[in-house]
Amino acid sequence: MKRKIILASHGELSKGLADTARMIIGNVAAEIQCYCLKPGQTADSFAKELTAEILAEPEQEFVILSDLYGASVCSAFSALLVYPNVRLFTGMNINMLLVICLEYPEKLRDEDIQKIVLDARSGIKALSASDLAADAEDF
Repeated sequence: MKRKIILASHGELSKGLADTARMIIGNVAAEIQCYCLKPGQTADSFAKELTAEILAEPEQEFVILSDLYGASVCSAFSALLVYPNVRLFTGMNINMLLVICLEYPEKLRDEDIQKIVLDARSGIKALSASDLAADAEDF
């Protein structure tokens, strides 16, 4: 099964995240598709556009990463979860995107989902000067 990764956000976050991924991992992230909601647009129009693509390509897996849980973009794309070839993650960050691109090149299995979420969270840290000093001592 082929896979398409879709980043969906308010504003240009999706494009920035895709650019960052391409800078770090190159062509592995080449086929990322971005939906950037702008003032005056509705997320539902993006979801309808993607619905046509999902129906036209039932053998392809669509992995959607959205920015905010419960916000308009996530809510619109959550309506696509009725299709068995759609996966939706919220709270997207670069860790999440890189893990999906590099560690899961094939169709995602149910058991992969929690690991992806845990890996995405693992990159979130609040650092202090003492943390940096301790890290420097380790090297």
